[in-house]
Amino acid sequence: MEQAVRRFHHLALLKDIDEISNLCSTRTYIWAGLVRDIWTGEFLRDHGDVDGFVLNLWELREEMASLYRQRGYTVTFLEEVHFLKIERDGVHAMFNRLEFDGETAMWRHVGDMGTVYFPKRWLSETPRPFYDTHVFVSGLEFEYAIKACPRLLSPEWHGRDKDRDMLAWLARMLDAQQINREDILKQVWSYTSYWVQKGYDEYAAPVKAWRDVAEQ
Repeated sequence: MEQAVRRFHHLALLKDIDEISNLCSTRTYIWAGLVRDIWTGEFLRDHGDVDGFVLNLWELREEMASLYRQRGYTVTFLEEVHFLKIERDGVHAMFNRLEFDGETAMWRHVGDMGTVYFPKRWLSETPRPFYDTHVFVSGLEFEYAIKACPRLLSPEWHGRDKDRDMLAWLARMLDAQQINREDILKQVWSYTSYWVQKGYDEYAAPVKAWRDVAEQ
């Protein structure tokens, strides 16, 4: 697919995500590589997919699935890990659950078998303009924590060149805003029993980002 066509379809996807989230009185926060593009206000590279987490997805999954189907998307719900996948025009998005407990956000990145805990305030309070739509994003602090400590999510995620480039950009952005990166890592942790079941005994204990990064 040509770059211009793919970007057109990605923008249509982001617009549908925003509109359907509003119809369901919820928010979908985009995370991963696309956050840098959204923060900058333009596409910086091609993206294979769109990653997001949806506030109260579990309760809204049937309503959201119906609305996406009405717009021509193929919708798949992966029951074991609570992923909602939508696809149309050769582009797709994958959504996880997000829930709040007071001021703590809980990203169920593997359904009931894995959760990342972080401050709710890291999430964008208002949507960021991106071409002809608006997008809620995970936030610089969240992205930095995940890129600096990928073990929060998986023992099998090895940094790629684009991940290292993203981490360097995030560090510059945070430093420019005088946000202490070490403090960020002290506020995020995860517990993922999914990996214990896969034979990674070290995941029987929570992964604390600041400790994990210090031991690298």
